[in-house]
Amino acid sequence: MLPIPSHLEKILIPIGDNNNEYSVRGKIKCCCNNENFIVYIFANIENNIPKVRKYGDGWALVIKAICTQCKREYLIFDNSKHGYNGFCCHEGVPVPDNELNLWKCIKCNSDVHSLIVGIDSQGKEDFIEEGLPYSLTECTEDDWVNAFECISIDLICLKCNYKDEHWIAYETM
Repeated sequence: MLPIPSHLEKILIPIGDNNNEYSVRGKIKCCCNNENFIVYIFANIENNIPKVRKYGDGWALVIKAICTQCKREYLIFDNSKHGYNGFCCHEGVPVPDNELNLWKCIKCNSDVHSLIVGIDSQGKEDFIEEGLPYSLTECTEDDWVNAFECISIDLICLKCNYKDEHWIAYETM
């Protein structure tokens, strides 16, 4: 039982030996088996680190990946939909795609990356006892995977191999 959110369940492929109910780390892999993506983001960039950004009446952080092979689009993270605050509390605001910006490698300016995503959760029991009773969303015990507490994303540039570890490290509670 891994805390893979439902929107990532077909594309997050676990790696390593430390995956469990409280933490999973994996590669993003398109349904066509490609692992190379163009990444778009809505965020404030401070010292090459993406942070939440004011949008309209709220705050937003959005990461979208587009497969370089088949052009399939994947919403990797949107703080208005994902994590405990987005999924259960409806915090954050949605941002239209035309507001997202292309992310380029900070070392070589390439726009093709692979992504490693880490999800941390407080576990199913904690969600049932502490999260479910306070959720503003109609959900069930099985939705515990969508109410995760933290997401991290590493980007690896496919041109120069620069690994931007914890490019995103965002607490969602």
